[in-house]
This record gives sequence, C-alpha cells and structure tokens, in this order.
Amino acid sequence: LVEHLTSIEAARWLTYRACDLFARKEPAVKEISMSKLFAGDLMQRVVYDCMQLHGGMGYVVETPIARAFRDVRLLTIGGGTSEIMKEIIAKLVPGF
Repeated sequence: LVEHLTSIEAARWLTYRACDLFARKEPAVKEISMSKLFAGDLMQRVVYDCMQLHGGMGYVVETPIARAFRDVRLLTIGGGTSEIMKEIIAKLVPGF
C-alpha cells in the first residue's frame, strides 16, 4: 500500500505540473500525456491490487471495487490509449 500511496502522490504532482503549464498558456502536451499515461496505468494497478485484497468478494458485481475494476478500463481508453500517449510523448522528446 505504501508503494501505491507514493505513486499516487507522484501522479498528483505530475498532474499539477501539467495544469500549471496549461494555465500559464505554455506548451503542456507532453506533460499532459505523461500525466494521463502514468495515472491511467497506476489506476489499473491500484484497482487490481484492491481486488486481490478483497478476494472473491472483489468480483461480486454489486461491490464498489468490482465497479471500479470495470470503470478503470474505460478511463484509460478515453482521451487516448496508453499506446497513443506513449507515441505523443516520444514525438515531443528530443532524440526519439
């Protein structure tokens, strides 16, 4: 759980950085894409581990964790898949 808390805090600060750049009307596409990629992957890992902690009850349709497991897949697709985010980031990093 400590690793997840640390990663969540890192995702939060990456998102703050992207929002700050965007608010100041500076180029932020790379940071926004990095934030979405990192947070989306993190959401999947956290929800998967929560399901493991809940055991068989994590798969029961009526539980909040089962709903989160279904929803997290859609959240990582909306606005561009992880593969698309990686392509955007690679194009914006010099030397790639």
